[in-house]
Amino acid sequence: AGCVYTGQLTSFRDAVVKWAGRKQGEAAYPDVAEAHAMAVQLDRFCAEVDIAIGINVVARDGSPFSGTKIRALAEAAGLKLEPEGVFVACGERGDTRFTLDNHEPMPFVPGQMKTLFTSGITFLLDVPRVDAAMHAFDTMFETARSFASALDGNLVDDNRHPLSDAAIDTIRQRLKGILAKMDAAQIAAGGARARRLFS
Repeated sequence: AGCVYTGQLTSFRDAVVKWAGRKQGEAAYPDVAEAHAMAVQLDRFCAEVDIAIGINVVARDGSPFSGTKIRALAEAAGLKLEPEGVFVACGERGDTRFTLDNHEPMPFVPGQMKTLFTSGITFLLDVPRVDAAMHAFDTMFETARSFASALDGNLVDDNRHPLSDAAIDTIRQRLKGILAKMDAAQIAAGGARARRLFS
């Protein structure tokens, strides 16, 4: 819900000190003002890099995509349909690389895929939580492009603007900048620290 307040830190410190005193112990703690300043800096950093990259495939002529074909394409690409209604592309360690969701509010319910029709699908990359995010983005883009070809759809951004080669290159450059910023802060995307911060 955002950065902690100074008063919250002070109350927490006081409670721990009081508890330690009842146990005949001592509590060591940093200066509250310094700890809060670090928290503000970390919160600002997280807001700057907490980016999700989406690529949409929408119907070219208004004809909806069938759930049966979407599922067949997804499974052929190695994506697995999870109970919460999204297809997931996993890495070798079982970590999520990117997801495929219905562009419309209805999730991809396993038992309803045969009767589902949708005007579009969305591939999504949660940047801070993905190791080797550049490779994951390239894989996601190639997968989205193959879906667009198979479904006779168009690749568009969230504003439904066509994704040209120049637009994809712009996204890649922005992604490189985010990853470099995370590396510089020693919070590498997909690493243990990043997964704790961006849970």
